Amino acid sequence: MSDTGRRFSRDYAQARERFREATRGHEHGAVNLTADLSIDWAWVGPQDAERVLLYTSGLHGIEGFGGGAAQLETLAVGADVATMYVHALNPYGWHHLRRVNENNVDLNRNFLLDGQPYQGAPPAYAQLDSLLNPTTPPGGIDSFWLHAAWAVVTQGYGAMKNAIVSGQYDYERGLFFGGSKMEAGPRAVAELLVARLSRRERVVHVDWHSALGKYADRTLVLEGSVDAAAAARVRRVMGEGVRTWDAADASAYTIRGGMTAYLQSKLPGVRYDGLTCEFGTQPNLQVLAALRAENRLHHWGTPTDDHPARAAMRAAFAPREARWEAAVLAHAREVHAHCHALIEA
Repeated sequence: MSDTGRRFSRDYAQARERFREATRGHEHGAVNLTADLSIDWAWVGPQDAERVLLYTSGLHGIEGFGGGAAQLETLAVGADVATMYVHALNPYGWHHLRRVNENNVDLNRNFLLDGQPYQGAPPAYAQLDSLLNPTTPPGGIDSFWLHAAWAVVTQGYGAMKNAIVSGQYDYERGLFFGGSKMEAGPRAVAELLVARLSRRERVVHVDWHSALGKYADRTLVLEGSVDAAAAARVRRVMGEGVRTWDAADASAYTIRGGMTAYLQSKLPGVRYDGLTCEFGTQPNLQVLAALRAENRLHHWGTPTDDHPARAAMRAAFAPREARWEAAVLAHAREVHAHCHALIEA
């Protein structure tokens, strides 16, 4: 069996079994959400380590295919420092090939900071609601591309993207819905991570994602509240291409309720660098079209395994292509090596 065949699983169930097998000799556990769905974790290395790597995957469900494979690859490479792995942060989404959980919540918009209300939406999102969230099943004549192009022309690409993806809390069947409260999975994971990491000196965290960026390329984003000195330090190790979210950057966007910013706020005594690693797939509007079609299918149609909207989701977030899978594993190895250097920086 090829390396990609050993790392990339056919579904969530196989991925969970492979992760459990790979971590069987280490401290491990699980947050059981249902009889068949769990968030699994493992600790590799000394329990009292002051410096810890943290690798998380599957926050956006279907993106667990790439993120879970990256975790298996880094486990196979090994580590010289203590490493905590959290596998399948959104097992429901992965199992059902959705990006969101069972309540239609985008979990990377669900980790609001203390005092932030689970309400509100960017004003432009309301104007785009009928375009983004039609209350009809996918199929037939669809003017999405025409209206999306018009929105780009009239609002500007950067402004439109920020309005759509930054997170909204008013349209519960809509895209990028951040929820009405902290969901059970995020709450349990937050408690677990704070308990395990709050007394450490240094944590470098990589949360594996997919879709953003050029096909088979990778994009690294330093998340949370980042000053110039911290950004420069990370870039010296991981390359000048490391980005920080900036609403003024047409190729970037800001979000509410992100997991890494939440952890940063809960680990005030820890020197914490939280990075998102994205494995690129398709252009942004093509990914948005796939999300829109799948959301329509879930809420207003009859989901079937062979529906074109399901195929579009796989292509947008987890392409079943050898070149993409091989690139993910190569990126994982390189990021893993960089993390070993960054944790000492």
